[in-house]
Amino acid sequence: MLLIGSWMASVEKTGIILAAYGSLDSQARWTYEKIKSAYEEAFPGTSVVLAFTSDIIRRRLSEEQEIFFHNPSTALAELQDLRCRNVVVQSLQIVPGSEFHKAAILVNRLLNDREKSGFRNIVIGMPLLACLEDCIKVSKTFRPVFQTTKFEGLDREIPANLEDVAFVLMGHGTNHPADSVYSLMARILEKDHRNVFLGTLEGFPGIDDLLRQAKRSGVEKVILMPFLIVAGGHALEDLAGDSANSWKSVFESEGFGTEVDLKGLGENDDVVKIFVEHTRKAAEFFEGK
Repeated sequence: MLLIGSWMASVEKTGIILAAYGSLDSQARWTYEKIKSAYEEAFPGTSVVLAFTSDIIRRRLSEEQEIFFHNPSTALAELQDLRCRNVVVQSLQIVPGSEFHKAAILVNRLLNDREKSGFRNIVIGMPLLACLEDCIKVSKTFRPVFQTTKFEGLDREIPANLEDVAFVLMGHGTNHPADSVYSLMARILEKDHRNVFLGTLEGFPGIDDLLRQAKRSGVEKVILMPFLIVAGGHALEDLAGDSANSWKSVFESEGFGTEVDLKGLGENDDVVKIFVEHTRKAAEFFEGK
């Protein structure tokens, strides 16, 4: 009754943990809650718990705003208290980097000690870009965005694909080998759309690469967008902030006009559907168990 797909014939309770890095920004946390609501709608009757993997984010929220968020371990404890026997830990990361593997190690440890943990089955759901097919799907979700975008504070819409306009997307990047997925995603975006460039803060391609691409394209204006699940600190400061090092300031210093569209990927319903698909795929492990 409570379970996903083939679990629905089982009487055992099921839980889903949405494992996100976390954010101090209230709008970003609203996006996480929106994803959680989408999961509760997709999997009616299933217990869904949101957890932040960042110790620093959780501590600051608790100390500065008196807001409590689970980490993955305490979220699992809550599901134990709810007598959930089957659990999917769904990564809300973009690539399978270090944060994803931390969650995977936790899941593997509990899986190997199921009698002590009290769970019958526990599996992990893959992050947004787990394979080539995911990159292709995400590129398709951007089609409506790149066709015509209306920006807050403007009295007109900016048509995409004009010769003087480019979209520049900021991902986080990582020193983990999974950083290569951003290069794959960037290549697919370039193939599927005109003047759409993806770079990262901490990996490859970086902002210098994006500047070269924008200059080669001959555009006069760039529209900056976060390629992040939520538009938190990185989007507000590193992408759109007033400091000399923000991407907005760097592009302006090179003579480009700029506009900013601060919407995280988690606000795109089609992106959330990809996460849901990954959860359903992970749940197939429970079949016949």
